[in-house]
Amino acid sequence: MRHNMADFTNHWIEWWNTENVVSPATWNSNMEIFVAASDSLLRYDSQDTILDLGSGPGYLAGWLKDRVKEIHCLDTSQRYLDICKEKFAGANNVFFHRLDESNYTDLSFLPEQRFSIIVCQSVVQYYRSVGEVERMIQEVRRVALPGARFLIAVIPIASSMIQQGCGLLKGAFKEKRLWEISRMMLRILATADHRKAYFSSGLLTFSDEILRGLIGKLELDADVLSSRLTVNENRKHLLIRF
Repeated sequence: MRHNMADFTNHWIEWWNTENVVSPATWNSNMEIFVAASDSLLRYDSQDTILDLGSGPGYLAGWLKDRVKEIHCLDTSQRYLDICKEKFAGANNVFFHRLDESNYTDLSFLPEQRFSIIVCQSVVQYYRSVGEVERMIQEVRRVALPGARFLIAVIPIASSMIQQGCGLLKGAFKEKRLWEISRMMLRILATADHRKAYFSSGLLTFSDEILRGLIGKLELDADVLSSRLTVNENRKHLLIRF
């Protein structure tokens, strides 16, 4: 589904700026699954400096701040960054940066920092085009340390809302969280702003062919992964090594 390109991201940014239906417990549980599942891929350790692209309210930082050297949270939402600042007021290794809503792939504002792990989880479906994903990867390449690992995680491959919902419910059943996730989905579907964003803009979806095309075009050392890293089924992941 694709409509007016200028409207697309603004609708989703508006949704995430005002979203209040995903409970902190659900956010935290999903991140706990992700951190445990991605540990063997990213090998988090005390020397790592992490870049979290699309950090939301900072649940990745919550799970990793005591395991790594630094973690930098980036988001377009000032609301989420304010939540992060309050949550991590006593942490001296968590930093916050706001992405430009109209140019969210631009990382030129970052300090001379270089990152050993970069995570972009459940974010690229809100981009306007595959070209923007290409630009984001190029920007990350510029700020990545030699040997850095970049995980673009939870990439949607199903185009319809029904297919995506079925994948989420299937994963929720396996995690014994079917009731919790079902209630969350119903609350989201009942939200007018979410319906507006979805039906006016849709989600950017990918295929193996598109992901492998990115690898070839950008000459990446990368793998397309199918393992489940969150409660969500029917998702792919792109692990890039610099």
